[in-house]
Amino acid sequence: MDAWLNLEPWWRFGAALLVGALIGLEREFVQQRSGEREFAGIRTFSLMALLGAAAAYFAEREGIALFLLGYGALALLIIASYVGEVIRQHDEGVTTEVAALLTPLLGAMMIWGAPELGAALGVIIALILAMRPRLHGMARGMTGEDLRAILEFSIITAVVLPLLPNRGLGPFGVLNPFQIWLIVVFVSGIGFLGYVLMKVLGAERGIGLTGILGGLVSSTATTLSFAGRSKQERDLSPLLAQGVLLASAVMFPRVLIWVGAIAPALLRLVVLPIVLMFLADLGIAALLWRRGRPGKSSGQSKVEFTNPLKLRTAVAFGLAFAVVLVVVRAANEFMGSAGVYLASGLAAITDVDSITLSTAQLASRGALDLRVAATAIVLATLVNTAAKGVMAWSLGSAELRRTLAWGFGAVVGIGLAGGVVALRVIP
Repeated sequence: MDAWLNLEPWWRFGAALLVGALIGLEREFVQQRSGEREFAGIRTFSLMALLGAAAAYFAEREGIALFLLGYGALALLIIASYVGEVIRQHDEGVTTEVAALLTPLLGAMMIWGAPELGAALGVIIALILAMRPRLHGMARGMTGEDLRAILEFSIITAVVLPLLPNRGLGPFGVLNPFQIWLIVVFVSGIGFLGYVLMKVLGAERGIGLTGILGGLVSSTATTLSFAGRSKQERDLSPLLAQGVLLASAVMFPRVLIWVGAIAPALLRLVVLPIVLMFLADLGIAALLWRRGRPGKSSGQSKVEFTNPLKLRTAVAFGLAFAVVLVVVRAANEFMGSAGVYLASGLAAITDVDSITLSTAQLASRGALDLRVAATAIVLATLVNTAAKGVMAWSLGSAELRRTLAWGFGAVVGIGLAGGVVALRVIP
């Protein structure tokens, strides 16, 4: 009786069954929708995962040869099924067969002490299978430039990064090649995520969606594009202003992510003003959305973004980040906090990422006072927000200028007040 009350190893077999059933459920759904007949569905995949778990369980007692025997027999059965389809001249891929070969291994992972990894991989496999139309559509929509950029990104991530020295070099010892390049990879990856989302979801689905996704790629590029378009399509100016605000709003959580990842001690000093600016930005964008006239909310957006994963762009950002690191450290050394604030304000006119990352990294090493770094980061967000407002004012229609003047003005004012409170009250 006590053996049955013990959940070990029953929960592991149950987890294996669930993972197999998840993959099989996706395959079964595809078969019903497409009318195509596959050799395995929800029951077969569940049993294959259970086979892997059972073979792994007994292999712990009888030796790994037992698992290899069971897995080899199943692999031969899968191969024989595929060969039979080829002989019958069925034009089928091998996706289901590959998933079937992976499923017993996921079941074995449940027994061999890696259930979390096995479950995660099972979900990822089911997701990849379910995203077939979107993945194929994205591949067909790729250009030669996109492919080249992805390959270059793979090189700078998997080839260049491991070769870089992980120690401080250069003036003041603030230039760590490995950490600088790791940040370059991280920032480039975030930009590429926005680009992929725009490719998959389509920027044409609405100005608001384009603003959010465009903010992941470049909120400055989105602001310039929307401002220029407002002069061509003046009726869309309120919606374009909403898109600019949404693109700018993406910057604030991004700043918090950078700070939290590099210098968590800074979060308590910057979270209040950054969150207030984020909420103010979203609130104003929501107000503009409510004021929008019916039928206008689906306005088509023709913003063009180039793939951000370019080796030249990555190298340029890395050099800019390294320069900002040295400039901020030198400004603090020779001019004190005033020099840091000056460097922060000038750098943030075009880009807030480099100054945020550099000051956070210096603060994490103890090379910059936490309050000075926090003030510089808050100042950078204020300057960057104001700079986008100036760009929109210079290039946009009269209605866009009026809307963003009070919109960005309110965001900057709230952020300034929040920054003063946070830096004076929070210890």
